[in-house]
Amino acid sequence: DVGNDIGVYGSKMYVVVNVSNKLEILDVKTAKRIKQIDITNCRYVSFHKGKAYVSAYLGSVGDPNAPNGNITEIDTLTLNVGRKVNVGRQPEEMAIVGEKLYIANSGGYSPPNYERTVSVIDLNTFTEIKRIDVAINLSRLKADKYGDLYVTSRGDYYNIPSKLFVIDTQTDQVKKTFDLAASNIWIDDDIAYIYATEWSYIQQKNTITYSMINVKDETLMSRKFINDGTEAQIKIPYGIIVDPVSKDVYVSDAKDYVTPGTLYCFDSSGKKKWSVVTGDIPAHFAFVY
Repeated sequence: DVGNDIGVYGSKMYVVVNVSNKLEILDVKTAKRIKQIDITNCRYVSFHKGKAYVSAYLGSVGDPNAPNGNITEIDTLTLNVGRKVNVGRQPEEMAIVGEKLYIANSGGYSPPNYERTVSVIDLNTFTEIKRIDVAINLSRLKADKYGDLYVTSRGDYYNIPSKLFVIDTQTDQVKKTFDLAASNIWIDDDIAYIYATEWSYIQQKNTITYSMINVKDETLMSRKFINDGTEAQIKIPYGIIVDPVSKDVYVSDAKDYVTPGTLYCFDSSGKKKWSVVTGDIPAHFAFVY
């Protein structure tokens, strides 16, 4: 099975379990189940004003004829399922700016006929008001504090490379393109931390890179968030998060996808503090304070 996302909101923890088609809601202190909500082929969870929003592919895993995906709204107090809205095919990560919910559509089940848009949902009416044309096979989506969205494109794994795009939510248009591969991104204060595990079917190998962007002036930074040589030990970077208090950077390594992974902790200068063995394919994190 695939634990595809995790989030903490209030006193509850929300775990998106993809292949089991369920959202597990736990007490954050005891980790005991409070409720299970069935959502077919669910992917990611986001929160806003007492509501949880879950993206879902719908259809069975890998089905090229799967229907368009949707977003489900859940009341975090009553845990009742509320409104739903259809979006693009195989929707991935979401971000909320103001009263708009943005969703990265991938279309990943039907290459080369990928989706290439970000859906925009008006949270008041819970309707899709537009789609922003970006690039094929979108995946990760994060908002900075300046009203911009950073969205990753995985490319087609052949001739179209992975890239990173910046969307201005005032105009809902792409304002900048970074010609760098991006598999995952985490934004803390003015810095976006990015890694890429870019697979090529032509070369039959991954190209792994690490980058940092200053989101205030939208420039690529020269320094890296791992600079002590530890990156040579990381086989498949698979998750990233930054502690907003300590500024420590956490990066997980999925290794070969079948043996236990490793979680690395780096200080803000890029030096390794510690590492620990995890379960298989460590990918998603949530802090509990």
